[in-house]
Formats: sequence, C-alpha cells, structure tokens
Amino acid sequence: MQLELFEKGVLINPTKEGKICVYCKILKPFKAYPKHRGHKDRLDTRCKVCIKKQAKTRRIILKTAPPKPKLCECCSVDPKKFVMDHCHSTETFRGWLCDHCNLAIGLLGDDIKGVYKAVKYLESS
Repeated sequence: MQLELFEKGVLINPTKEGKICVYCKILKPFKAYPKHRGHKDRLDTRCKVCIKKQAKTRRIILKTAPPKPKLCECCSVDPKKFVMDHCHSTETFRGWLCDHCNLAIGLLGDDIKGVYKAVKYLESS
C-alpha cells in the first residue's frame, strides 16, 4: 500500500482506507496507529512499528549518553526537565537540552540549514 501523493508539500491520502506514516511514508490502515488525543483525527502521525523502532533507538542512544549536566547545553539555563537530543539521520547523541531548545531545533528542521534560515530572517528585521 505505498502511496506518494503530495499537496503543497504534505503527503495526502485520497482514499479512506488509512493514513500515511510520517516516518516510513507508507499508507497503512488506521488500526496501525495508536490513539493520540492531540491530533485532529485522534491518531498518532507515526505507525506503531515506527514508534517501536524509535523507542528502541532512543534506548540504545541513552545507554551511551554522558551524564546530564547542570545546565542546558544550548541555552545554558537550568531546566525543569532535560531532554536527550539526538541526530535522527545518524542516530547519535548530540546533547542534553531543555525541552524548549529541543522543540525549537526540531521545529527548525533539526538541521543547520533551518537554524541559518531563522538567523537570516532575524538579522533582516
């Protein structure tokens, strides 16, 4: 059930038989997705198989991670909670961040290009 249709850069599903996982990009039946109350369709965007793979990867990375520092390695603030930041393509540990920095980096594309675009935009204003 592979489906690769795009609408404005977003994968779409013209059939009503399932949805496309954001990680494996495969059209799967709705039952292949766990419930997620924060999404419009009440289903996670990742299929159960991809969630399981990601959890295993995070456990492996966590075993090799150094101890948590006292401050966020990005903004140098004492966070309420540390988050393990890792590179999704190389599956390697990057650092211990506060939740805000980790979320911001992820929303900027999780790469240098996205961060540079944001810097460029801020410098232009």
